[in-house]
Amino acid sequence: MSQTIGWNTFVDTHAQAEHRRLRLLEEAFDPFSFRQLDSLGVREGWRCLEVGAGAGSVAARMAELAGPENVVATDLSLTFLDPLADLGVTVLHHDVTTDDAPGEFDVIHTRFVLEHLPEREAVIKRLATWLTPGGWLLIEIGTPLPGLSSHPATRQTLTALAKVMTDRVGTAPEWARSLPVPLEAAGLIDCAAEGVVLPARGGQPLAAWLKNTTKLVEEHALTSGLVTREVLDEAYAAYETSSFVDYSWMTVGARGRRG
Repeated sequence: MSQTIGWNTFVDTHAQAEHRRLRLLEEAFDPFSFRQLDSLGVREGWRCLEVGAGAGSVAARMAELAGPENVVATDLSLTFLDPLADLGVTVLHHDVTTDDAPGEFDVIHTRFVLEHLPEREAVIKRLATWLTPGGWLLIEIGTPLPGLSSHPATRQTLTALAKVMTDRVGTAPEWARSLPVPLEAAGLIDCAAEGVVLPARGGQPLAAWLKNTTKLVEEHALTSGLVTREVLDEAYAAYETSSFVDYSWMTVGARGRRG
């Protein structure tokens, strides 16, 4: 197995192609994320932290609910976060695995970040200490479900995606399925989790995001023989075909509260 190199080395986080992929991610998954925030009752005055802010949509939603002066958004790449700063959100270059807490917070949220960190459970324990008493940690973790894919080509490319991300990035594709146990192990209370599997319709944001996410691993998947060019092209065509429907990606939202 190749030595893992981490997300920010594997992916060009400054490229416009990555910005487009993140915007597709927002279109597909923001409704679920926003419902999670709303269910916690985030409101004016809550101190909010978004870890791994990406293109900024969740932090922007926090700013609407709590006031921009109460929101901190962090990432290792701030390329796409100027609009947040313009709103009055505090934007910080910050490594959640090593840097000190940027404050104490009533809610901390992160989406599709922890599964890429080998020290993910230690990070949960760090984040738990950054909460105010009664504060909530809300994490969203993705997991591919290639066995449920409706098309042989998308099944094979999703399997290749999980394999390359595991070997090259250090991702744990199945870790989402352990939630909420890691939150309980961090000493949080009132822990709960729910998973959602959305339809990936050809030509719509989720299918387009799956296609663009597969493109991240294309070179490595071809070089290692996990897929052929023909299989990739077949999968990409399916993701663009309006009659295609797949249920092959689950997002787990898990929460826990500091006592």
